[in-house]
Amino acid sequence: SRKYRPEAETPIKQPLSAQPDSPALNFSLGNIYARGRRWNEAQQAYFKAMAGDPGNPDYLFNLAISLDQLRQPKLAASYYAQAITAAESRPAGFDRALANERLQKLQQ
Repeated sequence: SRKYRPEAETPIKQPLSAQPDSPALNFSLGNIYARGRRWNEAQQAYFKAMAGDPGNPDYLFNLAISLDQLRQPKLAASYYAQAITAAESRPAGFDRALANERLQKLQQ
């Protein structure tokens, strides 16, 4: 199940303490926070993931979602647009049509 479980943080936080800049570990932690609707923490983790791998469309997309949840529409729109562009050259795990739809709503 995709439900938030605080204990899910532990196996990620331990290796993250040794590799604090790991994009994959920060992304995983962000996903755990997002499941718990802990959007501030999710946004910080996604930002760290994106900083380590700025062209990763999934990192950009999830950062956009977290900013969207934090009611920062201009920043969210910027990252949705970057995610959509990045998905043209790298595999992405999100639905580009939905991302485009959300981007258009934010730009209205």
